[in-house]
Amino acid sequence: MRASTNPELAAAWATVPDVAKAQERHTEAVRLRRAFQSGLTPEAALSAVQDAAIAALTATGKWPATFAKDAAKAHSEAVVWQAEAVALQRAEDVLKFAAEDIRDVMAPAVLAYLGGRLDEILTAAKSASAALGDVTTAEGAIDAGGDALDAWRRLTCLVTDLRNVRAAQWAVLRSVSFDDDRARLRMWIDEGHGEVRGVRLDDVPEHIKAVVRNQSYSIAQLVWLAHSGAAYVPTSVDDLASHVAASVEPLSYTDSGRVADISPIVTPLPAPTPAKVYAHSSTPHLDASQPTPAPPKVNAVVGDPKPPTYNY
Repeated sequence: MRASTNPELAAAWATVPDVAKAQERHTEAVRLRRAFQSGLTPEAALSAVQDAAIAALTATGKWPATFAKDAAKAHSEAVVWQAEAVALQRAEDVLKFAAEDIRDVMAPAVLAYLGGRLDEILTAAKSASAALGDVTTAEGAIDAGGDALDAWRRLTCLVTDLRNVRAAQWAVLRSVSFDDDRARLRMWIDEGHGEVRGVRLDDVPEHIKAVVRNQSYSIAQLVWLAHSGAAYVPTSVDDLASHVAASVEPLSYTDSGRVADISPIVTPLPAPTPAKVYAHSSTPHLDASQPTPAPPKVNAVVGDPKPPTYNY
């Protein structure tokens, strides 16, 4: 978890101080390892003393009398250096895994905090939008003045808060995801998921989905979310995945494992074909006490008979 300028993300992680403490420990381990002076391994230190002795023998014809002392000192110092270098690297790795583990465990609490902040923002936006009336632009708010202008200013600030909450939401979800999940998150963002639940994505207005895909929130989108009652912050990647599945067409799995669409198919009724009435047709006379009914209107002609075909 890197330092962020997003105030909502910083406030969310601050609700779980153990995460910040673990991150501080890991950061300190990284600093110590990088600041640790470079040195030689015991093997390299001995090799350097040996090379120096051989060079002296080559140049002067004499073997250094202090070779054993020099070799022992170089080796012992290198052993001490290597032990600390390895310990610092291990400390960095251990504290990194510890920070990641506690972050993964506490991420649902952080996302729950962001969900609460989203509710606060949308409640305030719903209240402020009531004062807008028919105002839909900044120019219109300036012209209207009074409560409408104050509401527009308030909503402008709330859009920034909404943008920060959504950015924090995706940052937390990415931080607890593997590479495959991060690819799915990118795809879901591009498709407009992760904003509303209980609503099919096709039922969300297209201009709202365009704003979500671009992460360029506006007052119109904020007001729509506030009145929809469907906005939410996922509590985990799995929670988001379940809402994504629920927002698309209903699917079922056959015995062979293939996905089959079981949406109802509506077939329009065919237009009825009128009965053929020929010149020799007559209207049934079912009641002899009544006048003879008029003949039906002719709409067909008897075709010529099919010529016979003889087989020899």
